[in-house]
Amino acid sequence: MKLPTTILGALAAFALATLPACDDKKDSKEEKKTETKTETKDGKTKVETKTETKTEEVKTDADKPAEGGGGGDKIGVPECDEYIEKYSKCINDKMPEASRQQMKDAMDQSAKAWKEAAAGPGKDSLAAGCKAALDAAKQATASMGCEW
Repeated sequence: MKLPTTILGALAAFALATLPACDDKKDSKEEKKTETKTETKDGKTKVETKTETKTEEVKTDADKPAEGGGGGDKIGVPECDEYIEKYSKCINDKMPEASRQQMKDAMDQSAKAWKEAAAGPGKDSLAAGCKAALDAAKQATASMGCEW
């Protein structure tokens, strides 16, 4: 039963690929230049320029906890929560025992990645990825009799 495992892996990869890349924190740099003019012993003017850089950490939305989600096994994105709930039930009820643990492990990896994504600015695009994963899983498991 490598087909369902392959499908789940492809679905997880697709969902993660649809998330935008992001930086968790941004740095704000402020440079200050100071010129000092001094007269040397031979009557010439010497100019020294010093540059000070002040770096300040700027908090972004990624620093905030995810709204409404993430408690327990929930992702906090309804489409993802529905996918995990229904696909987990399919795995437990319909998958052959030989491939069940491998499928559960793949599901856990997807759930972990989605939970991390839901905590950041990629939360909005995560819903579309989970919806696509749910639609693909419906087709992939139709022959096993999973209820969606």
